[in-house]
Amino acid sequence: MNERIRGFDGLRALAVLLVFIHHKAAAQNSGLGHLGVWIFFALSGFLITDILTTQRRDIDSGASSFPAELKRFLYRRTLRIFPIYYLLLITLALMMTAGLAGPELAGGMPFHFAYLSNFWIADVLHYWPGRYSHLWSLSIEEQFYLVFAPLLLAVPAKWHSRICCAVFVTGIVALAGMKVLDAPAIVIYTHPLTNFWLLALGGIGGALLRQGGAFRRWLKPLPVALGLSVCVAMLCNVEPAWENMASPLRFTALYVLYGACIAALVCSVACSESVALIRVLEWAPLAALGRISYGFYLYHGFIPDLAKSGRVIAMFGASGVPWWAHASSALLSFLLTLTLAKLSWRFIEAPILRLKNRRFAHRAESAEASQRALSR
Repeated sequence: MNERIRGFDGLRALAVLLVFIHHKAAAQNSGLGHLGVWIFFALSGFLITDILTTQRRDIDSGASSFPAELKRFLYRRTLRIFPIYYLLLITLALMMTAGLAGPELAGGMPFHFAYLSNFWIADVLHYWPGRYSHLWSLSIEEQFYLVFAPLLLAVPAKWHSRICCAVFVTGIVALAGMKVLDAPAIVIYTHPLTNFWLLALGGIGGALLRQGGAFRRWLKPLPVALGLSVCVAMLCNVEPAWENMASPLRFTALYVLYGACIAALVCSVACSESVALIRVLEWAPLAALGRISYGFYLYHGFIPDLAKSGRVIAMFGASGVPWWAHASSALLSFLLTLTLAKLSWRFIEAPILRLKNRRFAHRAESAEASQRALSR
């Protein structure tokens, strides 16, 4: 659970930068935000499925039990994601109560507290609620944990890849079915089934890498990672036009291709032997942003965009807000978000993670000591 894959922090940083640019740099009509979120999903599927498979092997060997491993997984996930998430929501709720924040979206708070933001956006609002929009993907992640953890820990590890394949197929059928039924684009975009399949695909990729063979040999060379990056960039560029596509088959095929390229790129980084690629992704500023990417992602939506404020718009009048004002506003938002994320990591997240790791290290040592005593 504590092993670090070189290059993944850099990927996280690139993903959160894509989302930031989408929201803050006048790129709302691009596919950058969706690409950033899907990179996060593929990474999560790769890592979480591997963690759950490792835990299930302990159950299969008789070294642990289902309740113990489920509790362990949920406890660790809770300590990682809950503290700053709920601290932010409580702060916003208090600000609304005190009249310091607009109450117009207060009705969504019960959904946010229950990690159901995606359903609130798609089925209640039917539109993107500005500063709260990005919370939909955090809800998808939590729903994935709550479904996959009990499921994968309950069945033998040898079945995990098949379960991921079943989730993948179910998601693709759901994606095509929603398009056939002409579901609103926002529903297709935020529904669990139309996103779980990418998380499952990340898990399938991780399982294939562990097996070695042709899949790993094919993904290791640097030209493969570069080619996948180009394919992902090209598909990202045309993705916004897909929601107007009449053919459900073509619509689904393009999304499957897009997701497969993203998942393959994650796997390519995971097994890459290219010193140049890893050096770029492990560049200190990029890796540092990747380590605090959860806080950065969580906070960025709530940092004001000054270029969109009424005073700034009125200042420039009919000529419109110039590009340099948008760029300055985006840079200021980035610096404020980065500062907040760093403070959050230093004073909240990192201390909690250290306590968590010490607790589990102590448990592991106690278990080993008990095992040695029994073997004497």
